[in-house]
Amino acid sequence: VAAIYTLKQLAGDRCSKDLMSLIDDSVISVNVMRALTDRIGELSGLKIGPFVQMLQHKNPRVQAQALISLGRIGDATAAEAILTLTNRSAAFPIPEETPLYKQADPGRVLPHLAVRALVRCGAVEACLQAIEGPYSEGALWALKYMHNTAAVHGLVKKLSEVRDAEVRQNVITTLIRLYYREGEYKGDWWGTRPDRTGPYYDRQKWSESETITAVLKQFIPQIDVESRKRAGVEFARHKVKIEGLEVASAVGGKSEPMAPIVIAAADSSNPDLIANLASDIVVYRATEFKGDVIRGAELFKKQNCLACHTTANGQVPKGPHLVDIGKRSKKTELLESVVKPSAKIAQGFDTYLFQSVQGKVYSGFVTGESAMEVQIRQTNGVPVILKKKDIDERVKSEGSMMPVGLANNLTPEQLADLVAYLQSLK
Repeated sequence: VAAIYTLKQLAGDRCSKDLMSLIDDSVISVNVMRALTDRIGELSGLKIGPFVQMLQHKNPRVQAQALISLGRIGDATAAEAILTLTNRSAAFPIPEETPLYKQADPGRVLPHLAVRALVRCGAVEACLQAIEGPYSEGALWALKYMHNTAAVHGLVKKLSEVRDAEVRQNVITTLIRLYYREGEYKGDWWGTRPDRTGPYYDRQKWSESETITAVLKQFIPQIDVESRKRAGVEFARHKVKIEGLEVASAVGGKSEPMAPIVIAAADSSNPDLIANLASDIVVYRATEFKGDVIRGAELFKKQNCLACHTTANGQVPKGPHLVDIGKRSKKTELLESVVKPSAKIAQGFDTYLFQSVQGKVYSGFVTGESAMEVQIRQTNGVPVILKKKDIDERVKSEGSMMPVGLANNLTPEQLADLVAYLQSLK
């Protein structure tokens, strides 16, 4: 292996013929193919035949490298052979455990690489022809990345030709996916709270957006209600809005409390309340007392903690996620976080001050950010969306946005109950 890569670095494409003679050696074939196609400027003269033959190899690692190499060579005549690997192998079933995104899925690798190879080869025609065949899913998967006139016009033609309702629905989804394309990267996309909507960060219309608009406006009103609902899901998912096109929506929006946090007043005459005790006394008493989880769960709701925190997977993202806080933090750390919120701030939840061009000031942490807008949860717990063009200044603040004194109306023993509940979240 060392000799293969060294030879390639020394001789460049002058050694291609010699390396190609080793491609059938199953021990080193992966390294041979990788060396042959490693440098884009040294691909001229490479025949795709040996690489296509490797797609039939029994070793999936060899197949994977063959797909990568064919994608780099970029010869669309290999598309028919590549398409056969867009289907998942029966040897690698879809994982059944949930959540699915956390499961290892080796069966996804070869179809993914096959699709990327088709895209790099520009295999538009082969994918269009495969839409109604056994490799329909992979063909449409690849077409979703092909932002060119031939792909869009070919899909439009298929829309009027295809008779299978499911395939026709998938063609509609592909056209909706192609409505936008990714904008030019300008170096400002990265952050701790990226945009969670897909598949584009900076959604931009392109030359074929109007063609897609015209076709969808004509076609969608003619399909049945259930199909329009499915189309509505895709419109919402891809953030596509077409003026004059009414699409039935099958997506129920998740609601969340919008009322601002109200800090309960503490009775100044009660010497047992946290508001009237030194912080070290509060921590000592709460540490010594064994809290009750059930009472703590009720206090978690009563003290407005739900306004900024989630406690289970699948909830609408807010502030720091507490689903496993009992594993990550000790009791003393949790007590300090409640009594002294600014002592330690969760990574990614720094407080920011935003001043709009109109002079209005917003304070909170960023829960989501796209190329066009910033979503923040204000210090009063109410979410707000700011258009980036309306933001004049953005400054990081040192303190925590968690209100000081949120537990002032509790006794140290009640605080221990609250922390006991947090410790139970594992």
